[in-house]
Amino acid sequence: MSEFFLELFSEEIPAGLQQNARKTLLESFHKLFSEKKIVFKKSTSFSTPNRLVILFEGLPKEVIQKEEEIRGPIISAPEKALEGFIRSNKIEKKDLFKKKIEKGEFYFYIKSSKKTNTINLLQEQSPIILENLQWKKSMKWGNYSLNWARPLKSILGIFDGKNLNFKFHHLSSCNATFVDKEFEDKKKNFKNFKNYEKFFSHSGIIINQSLRKEFIIKQFERISQKKNFTIAANKKLLDEVTDLVEQPNIIVCKFDEKFLDIPKEILIITMQYHQNIFQPSIKTERSQMNF
Repeated sequence: MSEFFLELFSEEIPAGLQQNARKTLLESFHKLFSEKKIVFKKSTSFSTPNRLVILFEGLPKEVIQKEEEIRGPIISAPEKALEGFIRSNKIEKKDLFKKKIEKGEFYFYIKSSKKTNTINLLQEQSPIILENLQWKKSMKWGNYSLNWARPLKSILGIFDGKNLNFKFHHLSSCNATFVDKEFEDKKKNFKNFKNYEKFFSHSGIIINQSLRKEFIIKQFERISQKKNFTIAANKKLLDEVTDLVEQPNIIVCKFDEKFLDIPKEILIITMQYHQNIFQPSIKTERSQMNF
């Protein structure tokens, strides 16, 4: 059984677009594997501001699709409907036969059994899936025709330790990705997700957004205990900040009192708008922080 993982590296994608992108991309590959009757053990998706990642574990290297009857239009359907069915299935009219079922008499054809190499399927279908990925907001840049949330810089695709070879607009997939968003001359090759995740973890980059959130919460708890703060939860803001950073680091700040002599609600809303996850309440006996 084999592993498939895909990383799409781009300029920073807004937090509000990441969750839908993770979900949609994963569901698209689920649909592909379901249609091709390819089973797998586990799947998940991740994102950081710069990286959109999907991972499938336990995929077969090849799939044998069994012979099956494919139903076409009812025999009373217009000729154009029949022609469209023939064309879309890449068959000839002589391949068809008529068969009565409960709903009436229909055209059918026998789809022969076929052995498919999973890597070939992924190389063929991945660019199609990427093309159909819809963003709530997207952009073009330079002379490229690609619409993406932010400029797409590289595609890393691995199946069974081998890199996938396909083209998507001006980009070609490979087994390498940028290791530093600031220095795009630094790239590294990978053969599997475990080494990929481990490498970035050593750099302080947490690929898994759930682990990133968990790290932030634990740091909040540690600081609140040490500094004697109480914390009021703001789940929406926590989710947003989790998707705004890939190397979370929690710090405590103080402001000069002369800047705080306005209603605390104004201070808190202003800091929330600018993605500061901790906002201290003003003039309380015991410090309180909101996130």
